[in-house]
Formats: sequence, structure tokens, C-alpha cells
Amino acid sequence: MAQQMITSVTAKAPSQVTVSWRSGKHTTVDITEYLDSPGYENLRDRKFFESAAVEEWGHGIEWGDGELGIDADTLYRLGKEQAGLAYPVTDFNAWMERNGLSLGAAAKALGITRRTIVYYHGGHKPIPIYIRLACIGWETLRLQSAA
Repeated sequence: MAQQMITSVTAKAPSQVTVSWRSGKHTTVDITEYLDSPGYENLRDRKFFESAAVEEWGHGIEWGDGELGIDADTLYRLGKEQAGLAYPVTDFNAWMERNGLSLGAAAKALGITRRTIVYYHGGHKPIPIYIRLACIGWETLRLQSAA
């Protein structure tokens, strides 16, 4: 996946940002999860939130001259998840935890590389929907064989 580049951003309080990508596409992302995160409390202020700007080189968005920011890859992933086009990282990590899987064990279970699992587990790349289906299938087969 190529590095995502942002050309413009519009923020609408309380928690929506519309990102324009170098590709010409636009994504609206709800960043509510950031509003209660340590260090991001200032985003609750409407005027501050709506002052969002594109970081230098387009690698993310920022507020307060770089005081706070969210990288482009994270915004891209969140947009995909919120549109139902990617498996949410929180759900993937819950699947791993529920089944007691390490990074290596999850890779083996899904037939993909450990490096790919690291990207998915850390939220560095959107998780394709077919990985969600593979997780469901693996878990179902595991439960059937245990019964």
C-alpha cells in the first residue's frame, strides 16, 4: 500500500473530518475515539477542532501548529473501517485475544505473514474484509473440533 497523502481537510465539530486525498477521493471520518484520549482533550473545543490543517507534506492532519495530530494512514484506515470496507482493528485484536493467539499463531492460523499481522494488530494498515471472514471461519472450525 502506498503512503496516503492528504491535500486538504475540513473539520466539523464535534468529531468529523473530511479528508481530500492526493488520488482525488474524499473520506469523512468520525474521530470521536480521540476526544477522550489522553493529550487530545483540546479537540473537544469547537473552535480548536475546526482549526484542523494538513501537516507539512500531507502525511496527516494537525491542530495547534502541530500540538496534536493524526497521521494519514490512520485516517485512511478509520475511513475504510467506518465505511464497512475494512475489518476494524479492535475486532481483529479481540479475535486474537479471545482465542489466545500470539502474532505468530494468528499468522499461522490465517496463512499470512507475521509482519502482516503486526501491521493489522497495530492499526497500521486497513484489514481486508476477507480477513474478517477467515477469522470467523477459523474460530468456527476450532469450536466445532472442540465439541
